[in-house]
Amino acid sequence: MARTAKTVVYNRIVFVFSLIGLVIAAYVTQSFLRQTSIVCLNSGCEIVRKSPMSYPLGIPVPAVGLAGYAFLSVLAFLRTTSSKRNLIPLILGMSAFGVVFVSWFTYTELFVIKAICTWCAVSAVNMLVIFTISLLMYKEAKK
Repeated sequence: MARTAKTVVYNRIVFVFSLIGLVIAAYVTQSFLRQTSIVCLNSGCEIVRKSPMSYPLGIPVPAVGLAGYAFLSVLAFLRTTSSKRNLIPLILGMSAFGVVFVSWFTYTELFVIKAICTWCAVSAVNMLVIFTISLLMYKEAKK
């Protein structure tokens, strides 16, 4: 896959948005683990945090996001530091998994928990941006 100027810019965007997601996920994860309230624009964050649906298999949902964003950050960083590593398919795959995961959780928030966490919504949009940019990066590299 080609390393064009566009793919370099796309990769940097993915890296920055991954770091933003990492910060959001770290903040929300620590509140889930400590069972403390989250600074939020509405009461939805607390309702979501206290719901058993926010702990699939006993794992807090934001911890999954933390791992995903960390993995994306590392992949984007490695792609920046080495032209020999073709990591675009991994970045695209991870971001696709992220979009599926946040879509499932957004559905769960809306129809099962019946509350929306502002941080989760921002993270979902963030992951959608990463996926979109990753898709553009993949298409550009295939040219």
